[in-house]
Amino acid sequence: NMIRKHIKVEPRRYYAACDRIGMLVWQDQISGGNEANPPWTRMRANPSDGDWPEDAHQQYMAELKGMIDSLRNHPSIVVWVPFNEAWGQHRTMEVGQWTSDYDPSRLVNVASGGNFWPVGDVADHHEYPAPKFPLEDKRFADFIKVVGEFGGHGYRINDHLWNPEMRNWGYGDLPKTYEEYVGRYVSTANDLGELRKKGVAGGLYTQTTDVEGEINGLMTYDRAKQKIEPKQLHEIHRAAGLLQ
Repeated sequence: NMIRKHIKVEPRRYYAACDRIGMLVWQDQISGGNEANPPWTRMRANPSDGDWPEDAHQQYMAELKGMIDSLRNHPSIVVWVPFNEAWGQHRTMEVGQWTSDYDPSRLVNVASGGNFWPVGDVADHHEYPAPKFPLEDKRFADFIKVVGEFGGHGYRINDHLWNPEMRNWGYGDLPKTYEEYVGRYVSTANDLGELRKKGVAGGLYTQTTDVEGEINGLMTYDRAKQKIEPKQLHEIHRAAGLLQ
């Protein structure tokens, strides 16, 4: 019932469709940084932060504000995500607090899978392929705990790849059979169900569709084939305790 829109901003029609069907959306700001990225300290104490030039920071803030202004009328958007992992992460406390103040109607996940700073509403850990979260760390007690990326199981369907000549990959080695692929999905769904019992509020499977070079989507790149049928997915999620 939720999609994290990562790396890009969609046309308004996308969000209007989410509004109509009741799909919840986490919206990322576009990532930047490259050589300016801080070390990726993830959830560890004493996090790193980037040091951007003032003009670059102001450009980032102008674009973050522009994205929020453009999309804030869509009720499907429930979370703003200023940073992904440590990609362009900088002035995290300042950016997170500004986002919370500018739009108090949404939750803020300041750095999905990134270097944890105590700002916003969400503590978000990325882990592949099996979802994990450092629940024993009391620093996260006052935050909503989520696994912002997990899974990523690859499965190749020939004649439906973006480029069959390049490396097409998923997290971990590719399964030898379809049954092995489905089994991996079931295993990670069950793992998330166990985390839910311990206080993890949500998890985001990577990903909806195959993309360029990554074949870890639930659908092929051309959207022609769904790798696990909806009825079977529903049953897997029900058995894992992921449905209300």
